[in-house]
Amino acid sequence: MSAVPTYALYGEADHTAYANWLHCESIPARSALFDWEIGLHRHQHFFQILNMAQGRGEARLGSRSVPLGPGMAVTVTPGIVHGFRFSPDTEGHVITLLGEQVNRILGPGRGLQSLLAEPQAIALGEATPEIERSVAAVAREFPGSAPGRLGLIEAHIGILLITLGRLAAETAEQGEAAPNRTARYAMQFRILLDQMFRTERSVAFYADRLGISEVHLNRVCRAALNTSALGAISQRIVLEATRDLTFTVLSVKEIAYSLGFDDPAYFTRFFTRQTGLTPTQFRKRNQA
Repeated sequence: MSAVPTYALYGEADHTAYANWLHCESIPARSALFDWEIGLHRHQHFFQILNMAQGRGEARLGSRSVPLGPGMAVTVTPGIVHGFRFSPDTEGHVITLLGEQVNRILGPGRGLQSLLAEPQAIALGEATPEIERSVAAVAREFPGSAPGRLGLIEAHIGILLITLGRLAAETAEQGEAAPNRTARYAMQFRILLDQMFRTERSVAFYADRLGISEVHLNRVCRAALNTSALGAISQRIVLEATRDLTFTVLSVKEIAYSLGFDDPAYFTRFFTRQTGLTPTQFRKRNQA
């Protein structure tokens, strides 16, 4: 059996793409290129919201197949294998953002975190107009450059995530969805990693904070994230490094120190081993 591909966005394998925190496009924009079928794949760092406004389809979320129709939204958590099939009359949008952004917006409090535990297909019901207004606002602002564009996008992303989080929590309370233990540990590990990756790189530290063994944490990561716990830690550090190299004027040495590396030369070797480019080469490539 062939391995499930990991993409930045479907069909785009460039490892530099995850330096950007947001993407928005219509469902037809990409699906029509692939005969309305998005094959099984995964995104290592991205959380996705798919909103169905018209048409029919099917979502493959891990081992589950879920029918899709108007008035539904699908949320896909990082590292989860997923795919879609749509009818040619489908309308709607897909919003892609970094998992850490979702963690930040939803916050550590209980009640909304079930949205992060596993991929879900959510019937919007009375929330449909509110969801569609926010999706339309993100889609309208995303390609533009108007003053306050980013603030408006973030505000509507917050509305989307909180509204979907409430709906997911209601569904879980009704017993219609019970996130499995592996998914919950993976979610908790990602949240903890986003908070501590600059100072803590020990698998033992994260396993202890989660109350499980290192062996168990590695099993969780391989099942939910398609990598080892150490691999997930390294990927989180590289993600932050690529963003600093892309969006700041910090020197490589300053970035190394900010990420907890005592030796900038070791940081350069680490980054090169992970990406195939030195930090300087990566920055020049993105600037070009």
